[in-house]
This record gives sequence, C-alpha cells and structure tokens, in this order.
Amino acid sequence: MQKRYLIHVAGYNLGLIMRLLTEAETPRELQARAAAWLCVVITPNNGLIILVVVAIGDQTAVLIVTLQNNPLG
Repeated sequence: MQKRYLIHVAGYNLGLIMRLLTEAETPRELQARAAAWLCVVITPNNGLIILVVVAIGDQTAVLIVTLQNNPLG
C-alpha cells in the first residue's frame, strides 16, 4: 500500500515540475501554445530533406533529416 502512495506522490511532483518548466498550468494550455510544421523537399539527385519545426512560446526546436541514395551501391 505504501508503494502505491509513493507512486502517486512522485507523479504529482513530476506534474508540478513539468508545469514549472513549461510555464503552462494544464496540458491543454501547453497544447494550445504549441505549433509544429513539417516540410519535405525532394532534391534533384533523388535525395530527400525533411524539416520539422516545433515552437512553444518563445522557444523553437528544429530537426533536419537528409536521405540520399548510396552513390557506391
């Protein structure tokens, strides 16, 4: 029984920490402030560039992935 309460307290504390880090009171508020964009570009040499941009408030994260054919294969 004590482990059960410990898990609930840990989950509550994690929720408080995440709210402080994201400056959002509820998960729905965080979802309303977040925006994401996906862009895919095919290059002339049959490569692929994938660009993912996520913005939350004044913070932005960018992920770029490039895929190309193996020139040796």
